[in-house]
Amino acid sequence: MKETQIHGYQIASKSKRFIAALIEALIFSTIILLIYLALGKTVSKFWNDINSDFKLLDISISFISGVIAGALLYPFFTGNLGHKICNLKVILEETGEDYKKPEKGALREGLKAVLGYLIIPSIWILWDKKNQNLYDKITKTLVVEKNIKNN
Repeated sequence: MKETQIHGYQIASKSKRFIAALIEALIFSTIILLIYLALGKTVSKFWNDINSDFKLLDISISFISGVIAGALLYPFFTGNLGHKICNLKVILEETGEDYKKPEKGALREGLKAVLGYLIIPSIWILWDKKNQNLYDKITKTLVVEKNIKNN
């Protein structure tokens, strides 16, 4: 099967994007757990809070966390922490330019955090030819292999 390319970059596979998202989620979950423990709360309290009833506050906190993470990480990694670890980066679909401005990263990660609460945006990537998720479509971005560029 031929790898899909755009602007000389190989588009990241669905599996590599999933692994990057999983790694990022594990890292941030660990950070949150450590904060809980530092505040004198227990692991049991952490799991109960995660599994508690859904609240509008959850979306707000996720959005704010996504905005902060995106604004801080995109200028350095041209993507999020999972992208960095998996050697991926985010580019503009139309031009192929690196997507590394703080406000752009904040928007993309904020959208990802909020849309993650809905099922369809989370699984959009499964049938997309360019392995884009819904937030990629909205921000007109692609996730590509970082060091693979064929001119």
